[in-house]
Amino acid sequence: MAEKPHFDISAAVIRQLGEELVTDEVTAIMELVKNAYDADADWVIVEVNTNDKYANPDCFYKNTLPGYIVIHDDGFGMSESDIRDKWMKISLSFKKQFKLEGHTTPKERTPLGEKG
Repeated sequence: MAEKPHFDISAAVIRQLGEELVTDEVTAIMELVKNAYDADADWVIVEVNTNDKYANPDCFYKNTLPGYIVIHDDGFGMSESDIRDKWMKISLSFKKQFKLEGHTTPKERTPLGEKG
């Protein structure tokens, strides 16, 4: 039996989508701060260091150039199922649906972000 036609997708589409959604560094930082708000964070610290290399041994990315940005917050994180079933589905906007249905976070916040 012949295989039914289907779409295939390149992993490069993730980069293309990201570049379209986040057009510059300031927008990227604002998106991360909005995510902290959506996760009911009481505080967010944005650390910008333009001189040193990031020296966290647990970091998967080994930067050889100086300069880094670290964002810390005390918001709730995503569960494994949140990542798998919501965040990793291209074009799914759980937050958008969440807002349309009138839901709020445990601290009664309406999410600012659109994706995850």
